[in-house]
Amino acid sequence: MAITNAGARSGTDSTAPPYSPQTASDLYQEYDRLRPDSAVVHSDDFGGFWSVLAFADASKVSRDWKSFASGRPFVEYPSPNRPIPIATNPPEHTYYRTFLNKYFRPDRVTALAPEIERLVTEQLTPLIEAGEGDIYRSVARTVPPQVLATLLGLSAQDWVELAAALDRADALRHDIPAFGALQATLWDDAVMSLITERTKNPRDPEHDIMSGILELRPDGEPISHAQAMSIGTQIFAAGADTTSSAMGSLAHYLATNPDDQQRLRAEPDLLPAAIEEVLRMGPPLHQTVRCTTAEVDIAGTRVPENALVAINVASANRDPERFTEPHRVRLDRDRNPHLTFGFGPHMCVGAPIARQELLAFGRQLLAGTRMITLAEPAVTSGRALRTGWSSIRVRIER
Repeated sequence: MAITNAGARSGTDSTAPPYSPQTASDLYQEYDRLRPDSAVVHSDDFGGFWSVLAFADASKVSRDWKSFASGRPFVEYPSPNRPIPIATNPPEHTYYRTFLNKYFRPDRVTALAPEIERLVTEQLTPLIEAGEGDIYRSVARTVPPQVLATLLGLSAQDWVELAAALDRADALRHDIPAFGALQATLWDDAVMSLITERTKNPRDPEHDIMSGILELRPDGEPISHAQAMSIGTQIFAAGADTTSSAMGSLAHYLATNPDDQQRLRAEPDLLPAAIEEVLRMGPPLHQTVRCTTAEVDIAGTRVPENALVAINVASANRDPERFTEPHRVRLDRDRNPHLTFGFGPHMCVGAPIARQELLAFGRQLLAGTRMITLAEPAVTSGRALRTGWSSIRVRIER
């Protein structure tokens, strides 16, 4: 595979394959090598796509939904349902997003905070008491799906069954299409079960998301079960795996930076800044995808119509033109406009809840321990274009 430096200053090809799982650790070096000569590069991977590396250009592409539309993924999963609202564009996207926003308002997040704290305590306390264990598998991979299950209103039994199925699916993480297809099927089944229950026994739509979804009338017609399932599944897909990855990254950062760890215990008000830096340094998704609606110019590079364009979040988040000391976690960073949660109309609707989960996790972990260290090297998930984990075993001093 070759990455072509498409900018005006250079036309050389890279011999490195930075988009394979085997070279994930080299990605940031490759971004740094390419970015100064060209803000846009072309890759042959995934059938060919253009990657926007610089922060300023990535931000512009994120905002410009008219030139860069949503709807085409890197990898097509065998699911008949179009992802809603992720694969939609205004005004259709605006309709769905306006509906979802009310369930993620600050007051709703505040109301959910005690349940988030309870779930973190429930999973974290046994690990702290044991003194050693896998903090990713026992806490980070468990809490975010539980929070979303609570948010959607899944029953305790539905959650137990879904969690067991997701655990079995985890063995396929190395195979991106197979893992994505199985994971989507499991979420679809869980959400369809909820749709069936809410159709028979609706709840107050002001407080119950699925009951609210079933009252939607896109294009003036009652929403179909397939559309409702797509929305519910996307809430899981967008919020569970990504927040688990971010929580794992926070745990890994704390366990490998003892000085920062102790400083955060002494100055807990710095924890939100640390969380934002962890999100900037290791975005769960390295790239988000758009499709050009016409031939377009990006930083001097002509990109054809109907081309896949990747907003390279991982590269943009470490662009030295925007971030001083971009490869270092700085607890004193004044402004941190990272693109991990996106930018523009598709900015992550669940970002406030994800931040609340990370805050609860970090606060309880630091308060309940004297020191956290790695018991053995952490194991990454090996999935291309992601920051992900399979195992983070830690040793804890109480």
